[in-house]
Amino acid sequence: MNIKKPQQHNMKVKLTVIYLKTIFLFIGFFSIAQVSVTVDEDASWLGYMHRFENSSGSKGAHISGQSMNLADLAALISNNGLQTITLKPNTTFYNSNDPYWSNGAGDGNKWLEANTYIEFTAGTFPGGALTFAANVDSYTLDSRYTLKAFIKEFTASYGYIDSEVAIIEATASEFTISYTPTNAVNVIQYGFVLEGLNANPNTDWGSVTLSSIQNDTDMVYQQVWGDEFNDSSVYDSSVNPIDDTKWFHQTLLPNGWGWYNGELQHYTDELANSYVSNGTLKIVAKGETYPSQGHTKEFTSARLNSKFAFTYGKVEVRAKLPTGVGTWPAIWMLGKNINENGAYWQQQFGTTNWPACGEIDIMEHWGKNQNYVSSAMHTPSSYGGTINHGGQTINTVSSQFHVYKLVWTPEKMIFSVDGNVHYTYNPELKDDSTWPFDADQYLILNIAIEANTDSTNFDDAVMEIDYVRVSQLMPLNTKPISEERPLKVCVTSDDKIEISATHTLNTIALYDLHGREILRQNPNATQVTLDGNGYRGLVILKAESKNKRWTRKILIK
Repeated sequence: MNIKKPQQHNMKVKLTVIYLKTIFLFIGFFSIAQVSVTVDEDASWLGYMHRFENSSGSKGAHISGQSMNLADLAALISNNGLQTITLKPNTTFYNSNDPYWSNGAGDGNKWLEANTYIEFTAGTFPGGALTFAANVDSYTLDSRYTLKAFIKEFTASYGYIDSEVAIIEATASEFTISYTPTNAVNVIQYGFVLEGLNANPNTDWGSVTLSSIQNDTDMVYQQVWGDEFNDSSVYDSSVNPIDDTKWFHQTLLPNGWGWYNGELQHYTDELANSYVSNGTLKIVAKGETYPSQGHTKEFTSARLNSKFAFTYGKVEVRAKLPTGVGTWPAIWMLGKNINENGAYWQQQFGTTNWPACGEIDIMEHWGKNQNYVSSAMHTPSSYGGTINHGGQTINTVSSQFHVYKLVWTPEKMIFSVDGNVHYTYNPELKDDSTWPFDADQYLILNIAIEANTDSTNFDDAVMEIDYVRVSQLMPLNTKPISEERPLKVCVTSDDKIEISATHTLNTIALYDLHGREILRQNPNATQVTLDGNGYRGLVILKAESKNKRWTRKILIK
């Protein structure tokens, strides 16, 4: 965009309630090629029970199904942090005289399937293959019951698509199942189903105990910055200016008289060109005579720089694009080190000219080529009319919201819309010429006006943005620090990291976001102070005692 030319359910299981404990959701260290899950007592378990007729001791015709109340299930979820899980029939609510269960015929007259599961709601699954695994520590379940692990895929309206199901055998020491969803925007569920004939409560029907499979380097994307444009403490009226703690209006003409590519607009900080209302950001390009900085132009618009810069991560922007010949909306990124007059980061960090700073175009759209969206990379090896680009046609690009996403790893850039990938940048040789992307970049949102656009009949063009989210890979078991936790961590104003624990800490280590160890101590104490001077941004702290382990995400400013 900078100086290039455009290219064209919860479970009161009255027969079978499942006791559940401990989930680890993780993503490969710098990849979304696979998501792996096991069990977690802190996860939001849902429950659903299906009831079937008994057909000679087997599952017959389906009678009914219902979600079960979380309150009824939650009382049975362990919370002692042992990272094990016990699954067993629960007969507390069984009534042989209740027709819902047995039509008065006594033990075993209805077949029940009790499902307890975790759900990725529509659009929240990170993508790639999903692997579900756990250790099987003990198995005493009666043979009248079968325990299964499953991964299921549904449409957003819960139309069944496909699944992977595995029976957990009595002789098994572990289980592993994998499934690759047909589309990451669908609903994905994984969990357990315990099925069999409803049971007489006077009998112990056994149980299965499982434990989580953990990996110290397991990582997951967690949001580190963003704007939902709905914070009532910031946006408290019908029309609001942008949040200037997050965004900067770039208005200065970088070359003294205009913008690159022969663009025709002045960027302003006026409310008419950028504002927040009804929970969305509006960037508005207008046809109007506007004098500024000694030059008069016939168009105005807005160009916002994020006051947050980062290296590697996932960017998601849900937006609806403008129409009109001459409009050039973009969601893109530049290196924080760019030497560009008027850019937010220039005064402190501007040491490098374009394209050596690197440019990442997450989304570009041209009104003269309505409905085609493009992603592109600009580096010293190819820039301006870069060869590194891809795109797709979306017929509703200006009438509906779509999610424009970049996944940026040390290896590659993946660009998609609504989960549909249209371009991957992964040069075989990564050097300063092809890959200036191991340093911070910042976000830019703008609408430019292309050269030779007629302002006479130009209608206001609006890019409407529902949210901007930036996520980075963090250990999933990073928990918010609270008074109840056995490990407390705080960072003081002089960058001291103060750690206190209820157990003797044998090892403490700090890691950067690439997983590189930057500090290690063996304090053998419950109170430890680390010197955080020399470190900035997010770091990962790992602490170990004899039989405990904690991971914390720490921000050092």
